[in-house]
Amino acid sequence: MMSRTRIQTRTGAAAVEFAVAITVLLMIVFASIEFGRLNLLKHSVEHASYLAARRAVIVGASSSDAEQVAKDHLNDLNLTGATVVVSPGKLDDDTQMVDVQVTLPVSGNSWVSPVYFTGDISGRTRMYSERVAADMANAVGAASGP
Repeated sequence: MMSRTRIQTRTGAAAVEFAVAITVLLMIVFASIEFGRLNLLKHSVEHASYLAARRAVIVGASSSDAEQVAKDHLNDLNLTGATVVVSPGKLDDDTQMVDVQVTLPVSGNSWVSPVYFTGDISGRTRMYSERVAADMANAVGAASGP
């Protein structure tokens, strides 16, 4: 009869232990999901800046074209509130270097709890312009003409 009493009192302790353990386990699971999301945000922002820079360096592109490419990429991933800055603001034949900075607020793009993750994630890409190469090709073509 003693063993039956011990089993009944032990079941209450097991329920309390389970409640404590599952709470910690769920916190770890949600934290790992959220840190995975932060990693996804970082890579998405860096890739958006790369795509925008690739667009900006080609002959005939404008800074607004580059901004739109970055925003389209982020919109495809349902990421909102991005700021895209292309330097220089006006791309012309004398542009040698293009710098694209994409900034995304974390709080508006978080899955689990936007309260705990604040600030911005930024990605930056710098590329040499292909316009200079086109000028050199034109100059070589003109110099070696008939």
